Amino acid sequence: MRKPFVGWYSILIGAIACSGSTSPVCTQEFRPGLAVYVKDSLTRAGVASGASLVVREGSYKDSVAIPDSRPDLDNSPLSAAGERSGTYQVTVSKPGYAAWLQSNVRVTSNVCHVNTVTLTALLQPAN
Repeated sequence: MRKPFVGWYSILIGAIACSGSTSPVCTQEFRPGLAVYVKDSLTRAGVASGASLVVREGSYKDSVAIPDSRPDLDNSPLSAAGERSGTYQVTVSKPGYAAWLQSNVRVTSNVCHVNTVTLTALLQPAN
């Protein structure tokens, strides 16, 4: 007689444990739609200091730049389009290099945040 009770008890505990797992637990962090690493195409070294990033979708535009005086940030990404899904045109510019352009970059979102798209802009030295 005891086994059926233990079986039903296990099912009940399992149902209670699973009932709360259907709701996502979202964090408060702010996530970028795009994160772009800027590198020299010849040396593959990070060259983000002095670079600027512009992302566009229709009339929406977001931009960010790292000052030229911050070589400590050369290996850091430039981030834009915070918590915004969409299809973007991405441009990276830096003095001494040709502009880098990537079109149709699609950023999607999940229940809580955007799914950050990470790109690497390999900049060609200007002649």
